[in-house]
Amino acid sequence: MQKEKVKIEYKYKLCPVCSFFCNLNEQDKFCSFCGSQLIEACPECGEAIANPYAKFCKYCGKNYPGRNTKGNLE
Repeated sequence: MQKEKVKIEYKYKLCPVCSFFCNLNEQDKFCSFCGSQLIEACPECGEAIANPYAKFCKYCGKNYPGRNTKGNLE
């Protein structure tokens, strides 16, 4: 009998000012470090944020607000 693999998806909220993040299931609406309102999805395409360390949305390629993009090859 084969074990069924369970895929766990994590989704996050990000602070557009200081890069704080928390799990989407947490009740935080504002950053506990700087007080800015957290974003729950990509402002460009609306997809959930799957990687709290990402600088760019993996669905549309747009930069997340407040994420440093220095050092990129653009």
